[in-house]
Amino acid sequence: MYNVFIRGEIAMIKKLVQLRKSIYVLLTIEVLIMFFVALLMKDFVSIILAIYILIKNIICAVVLFYIIKIIADNNYSVKEALNADSENALIFGGIGLIKYDENRNIVWISDLLYEQGLRIVGKKLLEWRPLLAVLFEDEDIKTIDINSRKYQVYNSRDSRLLLLKDVTDLDTISKEYEDQQLCIAYITIDNYNDTIEYAEEQKAAYIQTTARQILFDWAKENGIILKKYKEDGYLAVFNERIYRKQVEDKFKILDTFKKKIEDIGEVMALSIGIGRGSKLFRELDEMAFNAISLSYSRGGDQVAVKTLDESIRYFGGNSQGNEKSNKVRARVISQTLISLIKQSSHVLVMGHKQSDFDSFGASIAISALAKAYEKKVNVVLDFNSLEEKTANVANQLRNEEKYKSLFVSPVRALEIAEENALLVVVDNHKPSLAISDMLLDVVDKKVVIDHHRRGEEFVDLPILTYLEPAASSTVELIVELFEYSKIDVEISAQEATIMYAGMLIDTNNFRTRVGARTFQAAARLREMNANVCEAYEFLQNDYKTTQEILSVSASAYPFGKDILIAYGKDDEIYDRTLLAKVGNELLDVSDIKAVFVVGKTAKEKVAISARSKTDVNVQLIMEELGGGGHFSMAATQINETDIKVVLNRLEEAIDHYLDGRNGE
Repeated sequence: MYNVFIRGEIAMIKKLVQLRKSIYVLLTIEVLIMFFVALLMKDFVSIILAIYILIKNIICAVVLFYIIKIIADNNYSVKEALNADSENALIFGGIGLIKYDENRNIVWISDLLYEQGLRIVGKKLLEWRPLLAVLFEDEDIKTIDINSRKYQVYNSRDSRLLLLKDVTDLDTISKEYEDQQLCIAYITIDNYNDTIEYAEEQKAAYIQTTARQILFDWAKENGIILKKYKEDGYLAVFNERIYRKQVEDKFKILDTFKKKIEDIGEVMALSIGIGRGSKLFRELDEMAFNAISLSYSRGGDQVAVKTLDESIRYFGGNSQGNEKSNKVRARVISQTLISLIKQSSHVLVMGHKQSDFDSFGASIAISALAKAYEKKVNVVLDFNSLEEKTANVANQLRNEEKYKSLFVSPVRALEIAEENALLVVVDNHKPSLAISDMLLDVVDKKVVIDHHRRGEEFVDLPILTYLEPAASSTVELIVELFEYSKIDVEISAQEATIMYAGMLIDTNNFRTRVGARTFQAAARLREMNANVCEAYEFLQNDYKTTQEILSVSASAYPFGKDILIAYGKDDEIYDRTLLAKVGNELLDVSDIKAVFVVGKTAKEKVAISARSKTDVNVQLIMEELGGGGHFSMAATQINETDIKVVLNRLEEAIDHYLDGRNGE
């Protein structure tokens, strides 16, 4: 580019010199004409005018000569300035030159490259460095390595000359600068308080010392500054080079910590949130805090990394969240929710699209809580977006007098939403999955109650969030909240049965994701006269559905040693719940740790339902494909018409997950 600029300057000066000659000729002609006129006229005025024009033109000629001389002096060429020293100047500036002919054969190289040991004259340019081919297409500059040094190469096509600039030192400085950028991390010890609370004094002291020593040994080994800021929390500061090393090691501190704690007979894990990519300390701190919140709300035992202007990355998460029966937290959530209900003029409850029994049952439960405090309440339902069996029950209820005014459509909800309304979002925290994302924008006060692991997408600015990934279902969480209400919440036997069915479907009939809290909530529903037999009947399959389940199950094939993948036919549309049922059935096969079921749910949409036991985190696999869910239950939908394409993507995602886990 510089050569082009110089050539343009020289051409401009040549044109100015030619223009100067033309002006001189015109000025001379003007003077001659005026003197000729004066001789003819032979009067005093003509002679004076001719003398004036002569003097004026002489002055113009002198000024023009001086101006062009200044321009020429200021554009003194490099060649003229350096003359014989040009070679030394190029060497001093780290500039190398390569001349090539019309066949791209190298015909000459400058002294700098020769001193670097290059002997390439006579070789084909692109055989020597194939990467330079782009310089003959679109790119202006390409960086290449020559004898362990980096050069930026510019191709002057008109002169068939390559200009090579040595940028090794600049590249080294740039990398060092990037390596020294700071990262901030918050680290918390999961299940720490519960472990210490129930341990004997001497054992508690030993647990505290062991946990602290593991972390400080790790920090010292990796050059990390680590400061304790609360009983179970630490603040870490390190640079990008250390961060990359932790990424390469797959944050093995997660497994190291768990194993050493298990060796002393306890169960604790680490949750880590990292902020990086900003030069502002406050921004790094905010990103790290948001990341640790994500890590905790996804079940802990993992690292969440939030980078400025990039997607969030997760590491770890290879164990299910420990069930925490934190009565204090449940009481605080219950009292806060009740307070918000009492302060609101209108309560709206909304689940997710394709609502199942957990979403529907949780919505009914929150409506009952609002009624207990004599608040106007409506449940937002889209009867065209209900899971098949849930739709059967919901349609029965909508015809009953008690529920006619309770259920409202998304459009009607937007019309009746009052200024002081409270929107309670249940069994979902993603706006894209909400029955009405517009309602989320209209209502200012929002509460989120969910048992799914938190994803990057989240309801904007909720005033209360109750996210508990260790819980079996959202119904379980809400039944717990009932215990702390000062007013009895009236739940009919029919409603309790629906809620019980919600727990059944999310636990695969109490076979997965169950703990003491799950059975306590189920027992509480039985006290409310839930009909267990009827709840099971809600979930029973008819003959046609059973045939479809058997048909898809028959397609299952092993992937690896303990994973099954099943898929539906390309020309059939399946209900998402059917894919989930296939997964539940196949998970009962001995020695199988995870199952993935693929099938079309629309003409141009393919869904994947994933189920696993305690060894495989299917949520991470589904997140890689744009979905989410739980450690052992997750799903995704992909815009695609060909099931084989989705199967290939699924297998790649499973391989990526297994490779990452095996590398830890």
